[in-house]
Amino acid sequence: MIGIVAEREYLEVVAEFFELFKTPWEAAVPDRRYRVVLATNGDVGWVNADVLLIFDLKENDFDRAAGMKGTWLQGPVAIEGRRTAYPVYRGALVFESGTQDGVATLQGRPVEYWVQGEERVVRRIGYHLFEEVRYLLKEGQPATYALTPTLDIHIDFLRQLLMESKVPFIEIPAVPPGYDHVCCLTHDVDFFGIRRHLFDRTMAGFLYRASLGTVIDLVRGHRSFKEACRNWVSILSLPLVFLRVLPDFWRPFEDYAKVEDRKSSTFFLVPFKGKAGVAPDGSLNNWRATPYGIQDVREDLKAAAAGDSELAIHGIDAWRDTELGREELHQLVSLVGQQNIGVRMHWLYFDHDSPQKLEKAGFDYDSTYGYNEAVGYRAGTSQPFRPVGCSALIELPMTIMDSALFSSGRLSLTSMQAMSLCRCIIEHARRAGGVVVINWHDRSLAPERLLGRFYAELLNEVREGGRVWFAKVKEAVEWFRWRRSIQFSRVRSSGNDIQIKIAVPPSVGGGALVYVYRAGPSGIETDEMPLDGGGLFSIEV
Repeated sequence: MIGIVAEREYLEVVAEFFELFKTPWEAAVPDRRYRVVLATNGDVGWVNADVLLIFDLKENDFDRAAGMKGTWLQGPVAIEGRRTAYPVYRGALVFESGTQDGVATLQGRPVEYWVQGEERVVRRIGYHLFEEVRYLLKEGQPATYALTPTLDIHIDFLRQLLMESKVPFIEIPAVPPGYDHVCCLTHDVDFFGIRRHLFDRTMAGFLYRASLGTVIDLVRGHRSFKEACRNWVSILSLPLVFLRVLPDFWRPFEDYAKVEDRKSSTFFLVPFKGKAGVAPDGSLNNWRATPYGIQDVREDLKAAAAGDSELAIHGIDAWRDTELGREELHQLVSLVGQQNIGVRMHWLYFDHDSPQKLEKAGFDYDSTYGYNEAVGYRAGTSQPFRPVGCSALIELPMTIMDSALFSSGRLSLTSMQAMSLCRCIIEHARRAGGVVVINWHDRSLAPERLLGRFYAELLNEVREGGRVWFAKVKEAVEWFRWRRSIQFSRVRSSGNDIQIKIAVPPSVGGGALVYVYRAGPSGIETDEMPLDGGGLFSIEV
């Protein structure tokens, strides 16, 4: 059981951090002996622990007693950690004394040191861990650091500190047993058929990109000749498509059912036709309005739901207004009859208080937290989390989006470059668990975008090794919500025993594993214990 000493304003963030790093903790109690205490200020004279971890941004009495002079550097700054470099955003304290082996550094100077005393080991780290976590969950990383899973690195850093200090502990990893990670295939439906775009900007853009734009892409090596021919044929076929002699070639449900090999997808549907909504700067951009709403495609949506697809809301104004969010939610509730419906905002509009408004509107989860102009980890983690200020809503961060990878004005990558970035994200998920959330838009498989070949290759990359759980978003959220419900408590008869209270696992994903880290002759040794039923369990550590 880790004892925590933190300022009151960080207690919500502390609780969320330890839902992500699922290991037992409690607010440190005076006169109780701990194997390890983590503190975020220097007022720790009363702490009774074998190992004391101090994450403090300010020079404190302990530093002065140890003769360690600190210099504050404004963030963001990049720390060279044990395994990788990572940013801290709220500043860091570097120490002027000589470095010790194996400690984190910043600009060649130590940001960490340790002292072996007679009664305990003190490990001092020169930044405020929970201030960093709060920043990541509330503000989000700039796109510059999008590919750095900063919050997951903080979790791994703490795990390494515990292991280096030979502190026994337990952890429930962020993935169901038998899998390396979870993958959710999601699709924002912005158009729903080319027939809805006879004389508008969308049609003009389609004609340009399918003709001259395709020639340019062919010359640049961004298109194959076969793909170019398919685009040119699509232009010639348009009259027959509008006369309904040929089928509409923007058919999201049919197209994705083929390429995804019957894996269940989550489709985000626009609630209202022709409604642009208000932008964060207060303006109204008519280009944001869509030519369909949920009521216009009722029969298609019923068929998709019957075929095991998940339907969710692609919100217009829900991010800024609770009542409008309820109206958007009602459009889908009245159609499918279920209540646990999620949302992702159209154009990824979002604000600091959007999670609270979405929760009050009645949404079960949100999957907006991502980038328009990059791929990666806006919150610094691949795990679902509960946003600051919310009590029920779960945020499932979006990690990979087609338009961010390929659109001009964004990353505008070649297929090879795009796959390289995607591999980084997938490989991290295999190591750390969590969820890879892929967003491939409704018309991305069709002319003129023709991103189907890359998408198929991306799915092959995800499924390599055969240890990925392809889940609908609501299924992934359900499993992680169940993991969050697992409770730890101290067995009063023994300070070293941990009691685990667990509800019956959900029907999807199965149970969980407990990693048990114990001190052995050669250091920390790891055992695994399955949790595949409800009840109370005790583990000695």
